[in-house]
Amino acid sequence: MASSHFKKLDEESRALVERWDEIARVIAIVAVVAVAVWALCAALRAAVHATGEQLVELATQGWPGAAALLGALLAGALVRTLLYRMPLWREAAGDGMQRAIENYQITYVHDGDDPEPRYRLPAFGAALRKAIATYVTLGSGASGGLEAPSVVIGEGLSTGIARVLRIRSEVELRTYQLAGIAAAVATLLGAPFTAALFAAEVAYGDRIIYRKLAYGLWAGVVATWCDTWLHGTYAPMFHPPAHEPLYSVAEYSGAALVAIFVSVPLAFGFGRAIVLLRRLVERAGPEWLGSASVVLVGVLALSLHAGLGIAPHHVLGGGHETIDALLGHSSELDALHVLILVLVAKLLATGLTITTGGSAGMLVPSMVLGGLGGAITAQAINASGLATIDPALFAVVGISTALVAVVGVPLAAIALVFEVFGRVFGPPAILACGLTYLLTLKFKVYEARAAEGTASVTQADHEGVAAEGVRPDPAIEPAIAPPPPTEGQTPS
Repeated sequence: MASSHFKKLDEESRALVERWDEIARVIAIVAVVAVAVWALCAALRAAVHATGEQLVELATQGWPGAAALLGALLAGALVRTLLYRMPLWREAAGDGMQRAIENYQITYVHDGDDPEPRYRLPAFGAALRKAIATYVTLGSGASGGLEAPSVVIGEGLSTGIARVLRIRSEVELRTYQLAGIAAAVATLLGAPFTAALFAAEVAYGDRIIYRKLAYGLWAGVVATWCDTWLHGTYAPMFHPPAHEPLYSVAEYSGAALVAIFVSVPLAFGFGRAIVLLRRLVERAGPEWLGSASVVLVGVLALSLHAGLGIAPHHVLGGGHETIDALLGHSSELDALHVLILVLVAKLLATGLTITTGGSAGMLVPSMVLGGLGGAITAQAINASGLATIDPALFAVVGISTALVAVVGVPLAAIALVFEVFGRVFGPPAILACGLTYLLTLKFKVYEARAAEGTASVTQADHEGVAAEGVRPDPAIEPAIAPPPPTEGQTPS
């Protein structure tokens, strides 16, 4: 079974080797895909930052700002509820990562080289609806990341472009899909190598097709160049701390501890929290009540701010400020009890946002949880007197290992450390990421959700591909709505 699978992938790899004019044509189309994906993802990011971050900042300036935030959260939840009453919009709920992966893999179950199974499903329409649903969710101040929704956008736009250009090879279609995913991630991370590896590992797991990876690298570079052109300079996602290139035995041992006792349990706990929160939402009653419960996220953030002075952006939004605070030794997150409270609050806030139908991702929030867990471990070791550990180092290790534990992309996680945080953090991150990968070979957050939740299958899955053996989409589906029908034989 495995040998036949690898043989098919080898055949696909060889199919990408064409004449020079064919290679030039694919390179040109990949560039078009990358620019289109960058444009929509960058616009979505700017819109979310313009409203969501402003609302969260406003909430710290007295009760009118707090009331505005709670009102925006409630309005966003109700708008989503109304949108999800329309069948085509229901697919935009949740993070959508698993559905994007299955849209990529759907053509593998057919004999011959035919992209039609993917073309029968929504493409442009799915990408635009996902962008709008994500803005409604995160632009209103809810907790979650842009990365997973952007993967859906990248896959949908690339498929739509391939369909418009009448690409009739499924091998070539998958090349553009992978390039679209890489461009989306590169737009948000500003790290083209990490983005290309992420796309390849998400699509193929333990088997990377390097000729496809090459096109992914090209797409990532194009998207990063566009983003640099937009800002006029390179804008890193995080601001890495300084550290000496030499590491002690205690630091290496601590990095292993973060992998074993922080990132792996956090990934499992995140998955269980999603399941339990979904069950609670299902019992909430009317549709609007399940959606409106996301206001509890705002109440939680405002309560921590009023009681302990913890800024709301550590609970709401994507969590980039939290990671920067951890890496910059901010006094706001120095106390051990504050780190623990923020970790629990962020987990609950993100879980509640997604399980109530919010279109938001778990990738950056999981990195936030990993960074918090790493900092907590360093604080605990320092308090014990056994060693003196830099919390920023363990935060970097926690960020990278959480990405491995949640998504299963060890090479992309290591590349993220080198490309974003600097090669000085490479050795402990390599050790921790490798260990985390080995410990989570049979468990990922996405798989945990699939095992516990109710799998969803679209009408087109039933009519077109379910009989071929395609696994149903186990992505999070909100309790407020059943899975959608597709756009039929004429996708948007």
